[in-house]
Amino acid sequence: MKHILGLGMMIALASASAPVPAIAQGGLGGLGGLLGGVVPDVGSVGASNAAGVLSYCVKNKLLGSVGGAKSVLGQLTKQPGVAESDGFKLGQAGTIKSDDTQLSLGSIKGKVKTQMCDLVLRHAKSFL
Repeated sequence: MKHILGLGMMIALASASAPVPAIAQGGLGGLGGLLGGVVPDVGSVGASNAAGVLSYCVKNKLLGSVGGAKSVLGQLTKQPGVAESDGFKLGQAGTIKSDDTQLSLGSIKGKVKTQMCDLVLRHAKSFL
């Protein structure tokens, strides 16, 4: 989870004017609080939503290593129930849904959007 916190700090710096020490420990959950609760804790995103978001990110060319993302996406969508779920469909529309927060990737711009896609890709690999 250390890599998620590191990217979370970069997202905070790119998205907010609050100082880095204000970020709570524990990944993006604390970052969500910093940004008014708009950033979901990527660590709590399910396999279905992660797969859907990867589909969105690949389609919109938001990942540097699209080949790696396509491979992860292919493996996830072969898992029972993933491609048919509401979470997958939500992700395909560009919405990251954690346990308590949703974020539309369409509502953010630039590097923050690509960093969120990278975070989801890293988390999605944990389901394989």
